Amino acid sequence: MSTLSFVIVTYQGGDIVRHCVSSLIDQIAVGDCVTVVVSGVKARVDLGDFEGVEVVDMGREAGFAEAANAGLGQVTTSSVVVLNDDTCAQPGFVAALRAYAGEPGLYAPRILLSDGSNRIDNMGHGLFPDGFNWARGREDLDASDFDAPRDVGACSGAAVMIHREVLQALGGFDADLEAFGEDVDLSLRARRLGYPLRYVPNARVEHVLGASYGRFGARKLYLVERNRIRVAVRSLPATAVLTMPAWTGARLAMLGVASLFGRGWAAQVPRKSRLAAMAGLASGVAHLPGALSKRRTDSERWVVGERGMWDHLLENRVRVRDVLR
Repeated sequence: MSTLSFVIVTYQGGDIVRHCVSSLIDQIAVGDCVTVVVSGVKARVDLGDFEGVEVVDMGREAGFAEAANAGLGQVTTSSVVVLNDDTCAQPGFVAALRAYAGEPGLYAPRILLSDGSNRIDNMGHGLFPDGFNWARGREDLDASDFDAPRDVGACSGAAVMIHREVLQALGGFDADLEAFGEDVDLSLRARRLGYPLRYVPNARVEHVLGASYGRFGARKLYLVERNRIRVAVRSLPATAVLTMPAWTGARLAMLGVASLFGRGWAAQVPRKSRLAAMAGLASGVAHLPGALSKRRTDSERWVVGERGMWDHLLENRVRVRDVLR
């Protein structure tokens, strides 16, 4: 049986991370490891009553990507499951992921909203050619339609299993991204190297959506737009990158028109957050040289070429009905 490590990043500490750890303890096996990384200076973490749980305190404010890497650097097991502190593993979660622990790749569980509505948070992400991603199945009622394993466009950092070989090949998350988009970046870099991105439907975990940054908080939307550009330039097909302004314009126009009729998530975004998103877009453009430099370095090892990445985009495209519901 393959052993697993679990890395939980907490910014808040308190009961929320205790709830997450408690949901795992009864499912783990001998040889499994649980590490909680504290990334907020105000977080209070008391896990002394959980045997074998290691706490790594960053001692300062740190982004999700950097904090996760601090935990990933200690992994010696075949695979590691990275979790947000606002997740709660459901019965059978660990066993379902363990079945894939020996196969190099990234694995996305079935992530459910924690509000008791029996609705989906995500089953991995769909992709748009400008790097925009959207949670597949968000707010759909959980049903047998989602019971089949499948490839996904990207995995969600809220809960994802990563094989150790992939970590060694990629070097972990890109800490420059801080948060939001670091999961898509890791997924696309893994896909470029030929690793699969798979949805594991029997691995169920609940997630409190927007617990740390708020669902449409200004800082979150700033990071989303900034990192979207950097991730796209680093890993998407060159033709998608060159035509990115057109793709982004079409996407924003669609969302803008829909919001006038009260449709889509854009209608829920406050003005302050819209301005922050525009600032993030400008910041992303300013970081183009760095993203291009990383692309040149990565491309020397790419296994999946331009055609293959277009196939990946098209097979896992964002569904309009998800964004405009």
